Amino acid sequence: KCNPIYYFYKHVEVNSDGQAGDVGDKHYKSYLGNRKVLTITHVMESSLNGLIGHLKTHFPPMYRLYLLLKSHGTPPTDDKLKIAWGEKVLNAIQLEQASVNIVDAFNKQVTKAFGDWNQAKFEELLAQWLVACDQPFEEVE
Repeated sequence: KCNPIYYFYKHVEVNSDGQAGDVGDKHYKSYLGNRKVLTITHVMESSLNGLIGHLKTHFPPMYRLYLLLKSHGTPPTDDKLKIAWGEKVLNAIQLEQASVNIVDAFNKQVTKAFGDWNQAKFEELLAQWLVACDQPFEEVE
């Protein structure tokens, strides 16, 4: 099972009614919340949309963790696994603060690389480029 959605669910033998279901059905119990059992039927051809949708609808921070795990090709850390299994609490406020800090860091990096925007400097450089290129410009119809 290589899809990280499986970190958030435990494979169980019976559905929410305590029955095995039809041949080919697979049942997964969420590690989170009220530990709902979701069934992937044979007709669904192993589609994970139900599992992903459940996570996205009922546990948005965990859905973001799922997206993070999916985007990385490396195995998850023990902390990330414990969060997915519901053994470690994910502090949403800390998550938001970390996200803001990352965005701020990227903004500072861009500002440092390019400097603050200066319209006059841009126009001067544009004029120098136009003169240096010496390309004839045609009027667009």
